[in-house]
Amino acid sequence: MKGSLLPLLSLRRDQQDADVVDASLRAGAQAGGTNLWVLFFAILIASVGLNVNSTAVIIGAMLISPLMGPIVGVGYGAAVGDLALIRTAAKSLAVFTAISLGASTLYFWLSPLDVPQSELLARTSPTLWDVLIAAFGGAAGMVAATRRTFTNIAPGVAIATALMPPLCTTGFGIAHGRWDMVAGAFFLFLINGVFIAAASLAMAKVLRLPDRASIDERTRSLHRRLIGFGLTAVLLPSVWLSWRFVQHEIFTNVAQGVARAMEAEPTTNLLAHEIDADARTLRLTLVGGGDEAKVVARAQALLGKQGVHDATVTVHRAGQAQPDVGRLRREIGDDLRHGLVTTVQAYETRLQALERSMAAAAAAAPRMTAAEGARLADEIRAQYGQISSASVGVGADSAGQERLLVSLTVLRPLKPADRERLQRWLEVRADGLPLILSERLAAGARVIAQR
Repeated sequence: MKGSLLPLLSLRRDQQDADVVDASLRAGAQAGGTNLWVLFFAILIASVGLNVNSTAVIIGAMLISPLMGPIVGVGYGAAVGDLALIRTAAKSLAVFTAISLGASTLYFWLSPLDVPQSELLARTSPTLWDVLIAAFGGAAGMVAATRRTFTNIAPGVAIATALMPPLCTTGFGIAHGRWDMVAGAFFLFLINGVFIAAASLAMAKVLRLPDRASIDERTRSLHRRLIGFGLTAVLLPSVWLSWRFVQHEIFTNVAQGVARAMEAEPTTNLLAHEIDADARTLRLTLVGGGDEAKVVARAQALLGKQGVHDATVTVHRAGQAQPDVGRLRREIGDDLRHGLVTTVQAYETRLQALERSMAAAAAAAPRMTAAEGARLADEIRAQYGQISSASVGVGADSAGQERLLVSLTVLRPLKPADRERLQRWLEVRADGLPLILSERLAAGARVIAQR
């Protein structure tokens, strides 16, 4: 079994000649000519992609970026004992970094879009997982650089290790004075650079690439100590940040579960909640009555059941403080993702039922009171002297349709023009209600016309 697996795991079957590999890696470590132009274009593309929050554009910039060449060159130079190559690659990396920071800072300073989007913010919190990605990516990159034929390893490594976006994010922070973003993004760039170089060194040793220069034992020992110090200096903060990130995620998930459980309790009257993972605080906003002390005790008991015993729970009433619009928006988004859509639909159904009830009540209410009808009848008699009496009210015809009923008692019949004018005036006063106008003589009580 062992004999059959070793040939499968061997990297020597398609390994390129060592001299060709050496020439290729040295060319990638040079700062000048094509590499500088490609770097300049790549940094602008990445800056635009981060600015407009376009993942596809950012990936394109990472694919064409030459930043990985000098980093791999440092690792390869350390592996083959070539101090001149290490210095050349380090100098190239410094030039590339300076150009990247300068170009991205200038772009973000000129850009009218000054709000950091999710793609920018994602490059400001490095963790141990970024260390692992850089190490595995650097190892894969060295394997790709030593193959005889082109493979899809190199593009994948460029995307996974993401050297360009952290530098652009650092430029954004410099341009807008966001030094927290500068620190986080540049530390992520350092993590990627250091561990890509270390993985390249390790894989070059595994592949047994030949030495290109001789180094005395004292210098070799010094290099080992410097490499160990650099790896430790980057690794320890990454481990701490990873632990902090995990603790924040655990607390946030538990606190959200507690808040949702309390929102479902009818006696709590919980309106909103806010979670501060850094301070390990759950802030609850209540509406209506309720004992605040009991709410705090209930929340702490639920947190304790989930293993969170050091959290602080605070309660305040709605309206006691000015609302934080940004926080409310985040809470609404979180609640929507956790099922608030169903609750909103239920409230919408109840609102529609209430509107229908109000409409039915309005329809059932009389369109015209007796006092309003009497006042309208007085106005009619005041306009036409031949009308001895008038009655106005709202009723229904034979089909059940609501109409304005106007009955006139006249001393002599109205002229057609007067009748037409009176009918138009009544239609306006009836506010669109269909009209039935009847006219009868005072003496004989005979209906003259009806419309």
